[in-house]
Amino acid sequence: METNRLQIRPMQESDQTAFVNGIADRALRIAYGFPKNTDTAISVKIFQHFCELPGAYSMIEKQTGKMIGFLLDVEPELPESIAKTLSGNGRTLAIAVFPPYQRQGYMGEALSAYISYLFRDQAVAYIHCGHFTDNEPSSQLLQKMQFSAFEEHAVNGRIIVDRIRRRENDALC
Repeated sequence: METNRLQIRPMQESDQTAFVNGIADRALRIAYGFPKNTDTAISVKIFQHFCELPGAYSMIEKQTGKMIGFLLDVEPELPESIAKTLSGNGRTLAIAVFPPYQRQGYMGEALSAYISYLFRDQAVAYIHCGHFTDNEPSSQLLQKMQFSAFEEHAVNGRIIVDRIRRRENDALC
């Protein structure tokens, strides 16, 4: 899949160094729930785990050919209180853009293209994304992309806001 500036393709072994360097940023690790003290060996294990997932994608900047982030598309793992109120097939997305590529519109560009793909070509009923309450940029982006706050739950002492976007922006119930 391609956008104006990005190629979104399955993760490859050749992406390992960029991934490890990208998640070395402490603020990014905290924002995405990775362990605070992630060393290189743990980062490599995270990367290898991601590569085994069928929905793990690298975001490649077309101009430079560099991996600037990743997108994960997985089966929803929602708290039961959320899952029981949704019907149809859904997806959970997680996306990260590595410093220094943040705040340049890459996340919105990738999400917009991937959301269109899921609704148009995969006929999913809903898409779930979550963000920690202290991650205001992610909150603003998801709101801009028509995700509605649905519920909050705690993970390791931090609160995640679950946001849902239904196909055709149907009502949530």
